[in-house]
Amino acid sequence: MISTIREMFIAPRIVRRFRKNQEGTTAIEFAMLAGPFFVLLFGIIESSLIFFAGQMLESAVDDVGRRVRTGQLDNSITESQFKTEVCNEAAILFDCTGIKIDLQVAAKFDDLGDPPTPDADDNSSDFSGYAFTAPCPEEIAMVTVSYEWPIFTYFAADNIYPQSAGANNSAFRKILLNAIAVFRTEPYPASATGRSC
Repeated sequence: MISTIREMFIAPRIVRRFRKNQEGTTAIEFAMLAGPFFVLLFGIIESSLIFFAGQMLESAVDDVGRRVRTGQLDNSITESQFKTEVCNEAAILFDCTGIKIDLQVAAKFDDLGDPPTPDADDNSSDFSGYAFTAPCPEEIAMVTVSYEWPIFTYFAADNIYPQSAGANNSAFRKILLNAIAVFRTEPYPASATGRSC
């Protein structure tokens, strides 16, 4: 009677064979963990690249802004020339055609408007408010340089930047990288061919 009850709780012979066989357990464990591991790995790489690109854009705007502030790029600079200067500093990571520039000038810091922002309602970036005015000597200027950076790890897009979904109806989700510099230009001699000062 006791042996019959014990036999009821003993696994069938084929199951006991697998219990003793340890071959292939590493492959099974890796298959179970590979998905989450690679998702985490690619998310870390993507986030690091985004931060690196943002820092490179900030550095490019600082360098070009310094040239504008000191008069190396004076009041005769055009938007395309300014864009070329930024592209020369950041061309390693950025497609220059996607760089958008807004340059405001004012007599006082309080007169500067807010930097342009993307439209939160339809998750897209509207650059129609961007304008370009070359600063004269001793004027206050605010430079905003924007770039829509593509995101490949979609799962992270909404967590990194909620307005990324379907930006500009692109195949990739994008986040908006902004670099802003505010400064007062130095009293350099104004160019006669540029904006009237």
